[in-house]
Amino acid sequence: MTLAIKRSAIVLCAVLLVLTGALSLGKTFAQPAGQQSVSGNGFRVSPVTTELIVEPGQSEVFTITVENPTESATTAVPIVNDFVAGDNEDGEALPILDQNAPAPRNSFRSLVSDLDSLELAAGETKEIDVIITVPADANAGGYYGIVRFVPENLNDQGNVTLSASVGSIALVRVPGDLTERVDLVSLSASQDEEQKSFFTSGDVSILTRLRNSGDIHLQPFGKINIRNMFGDIVESFELNNTTPRANILPDTTRRFVDELENDSWFGRYTIEANLGYQQGSGEPITAQSTFWYIPVWALIAVFVGLAAIALGIVSFVNRRGLKKRNKKSKK
Repeated sequence: MTLAIKRSAIVLCAVLLVLTGALSLGKTFAQPAGQQSVSGNGFRVSPVTTELIVEPGQSEVFTITVENPTESATTAVPIVNDFVAGDNEDGEALPILDQNAPAPRNSFRSLVSDLDSLELAAGETKEIDVIITVPADANAGGYYGIVRFVPENLNDQGNVTLSASVGSIALVRVPGDLTERVDLVSLSASQDEEQKSFFTSGDVSILTRLRNSGDIHLQPFGKINIRNMFGDIVESFELNNTTPRANILPDTTRRFVDELENDSWFGRYTIEANLGYQQGSGEPITAQSTFWYIPVWALIAVFVGLAAIALGIVSFVNRRGLKKRNKKSKK
């Protein structure tokens, strides 16, 4: 086998390896790519969430509607729990089910007057008034709780799990010397709720993580723009654009994932965020981040082009070497 043939074989192997690598790379980067609450016990309650502002030394009342949609009479027993935010950053409320557990510094349970059970005939709906009384010396800030309803036969068994109950959430704000502050933890592109900065396929979402470092629940809002490499806005959306807006509880982080509608990504993009929060003026939150989107076909084209250039260089060197050897042989 001549030297030229050996070199050509080596180049062909290199091309195959490059193509294989391009396909593998594509696979790698494409990887993790009027409300009612109803529970298994059959009750329906509304509203799902109530927000109140209660001055120290004052009382307020909110009403919960409880329906028995079943064909049997039952008794709905109310249970009041404080709740905290879960660790998964999705805003999930985790009731403190253990009645003997230490109460939060601001305990919603301590504000609620005793509630009577509701006897409900089949298909019957009743209302129950929840009286919130804030002591004159109460701490300013947020008081967060849930009023759950369970059938009487389950309540007799002791602590009732969340899955066996249905509830209405209450967010109580006691005015005073409050700190209202939201900070940006991260702003990035994402896929399957995982932060990414390079894409080769699949949809793109924007992951925004915000932390409430104050002592009252807050509702962030604002606009996020996506600009291409030429500075043009290709897509924009409003953060937390729901009715009502989602809250972030004090000392917690919440993530917002917004899927983008564009399906023709190519090149480098910049994410621009201009955000605020509902209560208080506060300082606006501004931030930027970038991501790349290079489709697999473009990566393969680049690698094939590079391989072709390499093959051309090798062929050129081989031809020059062959000419030199021919000249020497003639001499």
